[in-house]
Amino acid sequence: MTEEEKIAATAEANSKQKSLEMLFDYTKFHIGLYLTFSASYITVTTAKVGAGQPLLTPNRGLFWCAVVAFGLAGLAGGVIASSITQTQARSSKEFLSENIGPWNCTKLFFSARVWTWIEHTSFWCGLILAVLSLK
Repeated sequence: MTEEEKIAATAEANSKQKSLEMLFDYTKFHIGLYLTFSASYITVTTAKVGAGQPLLTPNRGLFWCAVVAFGLAGLAGGVIASSITQTQARSSKEFLSENIGPWNCTKLFFSARVWTWIEHTSFWCGLILAVLSLK
């Protein structure tokens, strides 16, 4: 292998590793977003003003469905982030094709890509439910 080929191989390996690091940072950002948004939503919808009058009166059923959806999004994000720290994959592409799950129960759960779908779908469903709960 020539010196140029070694440099190219090293650059490719570094690029793949960087993609995995970026996925980890992206997932951590989402978990923080879910926590902040959930806490803000719960605070605003349960706040009292004046003589104990509620600031907003959300639909209780939609409220709890939204909270559960946000929790599921956080759970899926946590599974992804914690699995990245344990993976032997050398790129995000390899990682996303691996089966992952809580407590390392990979045979009972899904690929990392499916967990990302669960994470994003749950968040958006929660956001829609939260908005609908305020009407």
